[in-house]
Amino acid sequence: MIRLRHIYGVLCLGLLFSASALGAVSLAGTRLIFDGKFREVSIEASNRGDKEVLLQAWLSDDPGQVATPDNLPFVVTPHLVYLRAQGKQSLRLLYEGVGMPTDRESLLYLYVMEIPRRSEAQQQLTIAVRQRINVFYRPAGLRGDPADAAQTLSWQLAEGLRGEFYLRVRNPTLFHVSLLALQLDGLQVSDHLLIKPGEAISVPLARSLRAARLSFKALTDYGGQRSYCVELNGDQPPAAQLTTHNAHPLKGKC
Repeated sequence: MIRLRHIYGVLCLGLLFSASALGAVSLAGTRLIFDGKFREVSIEASNRGDKEVLLQAWLSDDPGQVATPDNLPFVVTPHLVYLRAQGKQSLRLLYEGVGMPTDRESLLYLYVMEIPRRSEAQQQLTIAVRQRINVFYRPAGLRGDPADAAQTLSWQLAEGLRGEFYLRVRNPTLFHVSLLALQLDGLQVSDHLLIKPGEAISVPLARSLRAARLSFKALTDYGGQRSYCVELNGDQPPAAQLTTHNAHPLKGKC
């Protein structure tokens, strides 16, 4: 029994390394903003490997979608293409012009799957590697500035009906806000939050806090990070202050 478990563990470990090694295709960004002023947006895929791969791309509104849905007014082209070794390919997302909400930003998901050529070696697995990035469709004419959305969030320390404690955040803007490394008095309470337009989220806390210093990072449109802080010490939800700009700390903040 022990011997079988050992063999199974080695096999699983080998599969993990194989999957990692086969992931040769990379995208030129970790997120994509689709500006509604235009009918299309593109992102570049690069094959860093020394072998040709088959690339399949599709767009979905479901983070677990494994096939292209028929209800989205978008087309991804090329949908299927061979990408030569060390080659590059621009993936274009085209919008039909109608069918998406116009009063707020929408979240979609771009899936890119690389399928390597079948190996001629015996007893060697061929593994398809799939990656996903967020695509934010931003209609033209939305009021507000997405760069200011993180500072517009409202924060509050709250207690539930059963004595549980929460950190609550509400997004009053029309844009999605992606947060990283949320800490209260230096202790991490969440590693990542994606807050939709108009959404309120409650993060459970291990203990009661009547006052605390909150710090977090927010992703920009281009995947960069900005740091913020806010002093929570009352019932009135305060706004966060920007503590770094272009990677330089700002004096007198929190």
